[in-house]
Amino acid sequence: MTSRETGQVLGSLFIGALAGAVAALLLAPQSGKETREYLVDEADRLRDEIAKYADDFSDKAKQVRADLEDKLRRTEAELKEAEDSLGV
Repeated sequence: MTSRETGQVLGSLFIGALAGAVAALLLAPQSGKETREYLVDEADRLRDEIAKYADDFSDKAKQVRADLEDKLRRTEAELKEAEDSLGV
């Protein structure tokens, strides 16, 4: 998942949670205490989802870095080999 895609997912999650919270406030015949509890629960759920996507993004970034470092080492070895064969 690219950085842009991750940003879009996080933005979508935030907008969805916000829309759900607004709908709950406007449509649900709940007491103020129940509404606050609902909002706290929704905020916790959203925080957990964002943390999951952030962890996934971090893992993906680490893998990309490791792949690039490996490719760099192989390229350096190939260049050294070519240099040695040319006697430079």
